[in-house]
Amino acid sequence: MQMSSLVDKWQARLMPIANKIGNQKFLVALRDSFIGTLPVIMTGSFALMVNAFLSDLPGQFGWTWISSTFQWLIDINWLVFKGSIPIVTLLFLFTFGVNIAKIYNTDKVSAGLVAVASYIITIGGSVTKTFELAGKTPGLSKAISKLPELKLDGSDLSVTINSVIPGDQISARGYFTAILIGFVSAIIFCKVMNRNWTIKLPDSVPPAIMKPFLSIIPAAIAMYVVGIATYLFNLVTGELLIDWIYKILQAPLLSLSQSFWAVLLIVFLNKIFWFFGLHGGNVLAPVMASLFGVTMLANLEAYQAGHAIPYMWTDNSFGAFVWFDAIGVAIAILWQSRNKHYREVAKLGIFPMVFNIGEPVMYGLPIVLNPIMFIPYVLTPMVMVTVAYFATSMGLVAPVTQNVTWVMPPILYGFFATAFDWRAIILSLVNIAISTAIYLPFVKMADKQEELG
Repeated sequence: MQMSSLVDKWQARLMPIANKIGNQKFLVALRDSFIGTLPVIMTGSFALMVNAFLSDLPGQFGWTWISSTFQWLIDINWLVFKGSIPIVTLLFLFTFGVNIAKIYNTDKVSAGLVAVASYIITIGGSVTKTFELAGKTPGLSKAISKLPELKLDGSDLSVTINSVIPGDQISARGYFTAILIGFVSAIIFCKVMNRNWTIKLPDSVPPAIMKPFLSIIPAAIAMYVVGIATYLFNLVTGELLIDWIYKILQAPLLSLSQSFWAVLLIVFLNKIFWFFGLHGGNVLAPVMASLFGVTMLANLEAYQAGHAIPYMWTDNSFGAFVWFDAIGVAIAILWQSRNKHYREVAKLGIFPMVFNIGEPVMYGLPIVLNPIMFIPYVLTPMVMVTVAYFATSMGLVAPVTQNVTWVMPPILYGFFATAFDWRAIILSLVNIAISTAIYLPFVKMADKQEELG
């Protein structure tokens, strides 16, 4: 009775908050925009994973002939990858503009283009590379110093290429700035459109021609507002907006997301929302995508480039080691439960759970709003994430560097996500055992409750 009362109190407090978050139109637009980039991101992730399978995995066993034989496929996958994750910010901007335009019922394509163009206005237009000349050919430094196009500082050569878009500013590093600029520019465009500050054309003009002409003035106003603001910001601060936002906002938040308590809080909130019948993933999607989604993409890029992996915990780290937590209740039921209803639901639900689809068990037992299952449902993933987090931080398992589809079966998920680290298989099995052990006494408790009527 006390547990039921506690559940009722939590439900009364959390449901209004969760519903308000879930129905906030701009957060929904943000969530849908991240989701909208998935086809391209997953294609690029697949290309990168295939390359890891053809190159990195065989390399662990000295089977270099595999990568040599399939070099043509590795090269094709690199081209596909180049058109996906390295330009993810531009992809997001377009979908963000489209989804904001849906709110205002205006021209979606033009809003998406304005968001992309406005972001390009705010970023740098040159790339500088520095090369160390110490120990190189004698006289090279002296010869280079005579070339006016190049800058020589001691033994370092700096080369600046103008009129280019810096690659790091259209990748995951630009997400926070993209959210701000995309939001502002698209809303300005949509509001001006809805005020009918547009070029007036006769009704005889075909719609295919009229539509883009109607968007010219709103697009110009939005882009000039961003352009003027960018010019003044650069003039006053002496730095680019994207660099300032990264330093002041993005870097600290991403660093905070890597703390154990932040990771634990995400798991706790996700399961609380799910327990009360709300889709925890959807409610938390803006936070997950803007923080842990960014760390996932940053790790992907670093892995592809052969650089040190910058982040320990990503969006896919949850999928690899935590989100299959409810499989333990199905195993515990099939192993020990005498409850016929529970056993039938577990038999039907165990196969979908192999592909991380837990709804049949969630709503079939049910776990949702079931006071007996409240403690294990919230506690189990928190223990699992604790084990996985510290196993990763201690170097017992490699950090997640591959973007794996969410329906990948547990055990294989972690193996693929860590670029084929066999220790991830052990960690996944340990977490399945933990899940089963935590659920087992509560399954027996449910049996006793049924026997007592």
